[in-house]
Amino acid sequence: MCRNNKGFTLLEALVALVVLSMVFSGLWGWFGTAAQSTTRIEEAMMLPKVYGQYLDYMALESLEDKRSGELEIDNFNLNWSATPKRISNSEIYRRQRARIVTLFDVDLRIMREQRLVAEVSTQLVRQWRDPSYVPPGGY
Repeated sequence: MCRNNKGFTLLEALVALVVLSMVFSGLWGWFGTAAQSTTRIEEAMMLPKVYGQYLDYMALESLEDKRSGELEIDNFNLNWSATPKRISNSEIYRRQRARIVTLFDVDLRIMREQRLVAEVSTQLVRQWRDPSYVPPGGY
C-alpha cells in the first residue's frame, strides 16, 4: 500500500488553526489596550486646556449665591461645588467692612462619556458687597 504524504492531515490543520487563533487573540488584546491607552493619552493632553477654560469660567462666577454647577467643555462634563472655608464677616477683626471676603474650597470632577477622568480640589477667593453695611456718613 502506497501512502501519499503531499499535504496536511486533519489533525495538523486543526493544531495550526488553534495556534493561529491564540496568536490573533493575543494581538486583539494588545490592540484593545493600545486603543485605550491612546484615548487616555489624548484626554491627558486636553486636560490643561479644559482646566484653563474652567478657570476662566470660574473667574466670572461670584459664588455669592451659586455654590455648585455643571458645564461642558470639549466633550468633557465638569461638575463643581464650592464650600466656604472662611468668611470675613464671621472673623473677629474685619479689615474691609463694606465687603465680604470668602475663601472657598472648590471640588471639580471631570467626566467624559460617563467615565471619571480627573478630580481636582482647589481654593478660590471671592468678595462682594455686604448688604448690611452702612457707611460712616450714613448715606
